[in-house]
Amino acid sequence: MGNPLKEFKSSIDGLKQSLDGVKQSVDGLKAPVDEFKANMQETVEAAKLRSDGVKSELGRMRQSVKDTQEVLGEVKETLSASAEVLSTRKRYLRLFSRKKGRLMAAKGRRS
Repeated sequence: MGNPLKEFKSSIDGLKQSLDGVKQSVDGLKAPVDEFKANMQETVEAAKLRSDGVKSELGRMRQSVKDTQEVLGEVKETLSASAEVLSTRKRYLRLFSRKKGRLMAAKGRRS
């Protein structure tokens, strides 16, 4: 058997080397993990931006629908008023043509 102190020292040196190897392995794994975290954060931020864009677009679409509904309401009112005017005009022309016909007949009888 050799000197127990030398053996103990060489054993500790072996452990130090093993520990250094483990540290290097951990450092080697940290870089991909950090890169993965960064990529994940970018993806999350991009998703948030897309989500905000979609929300904004939906808001614009809702506003567009409201505007269209208002315009359609105005068109409906205009058409109703036009129909009423045309109906009144038709009734007036019918009454006027009857009156005119009666006047002509009355004039014909007088002569």
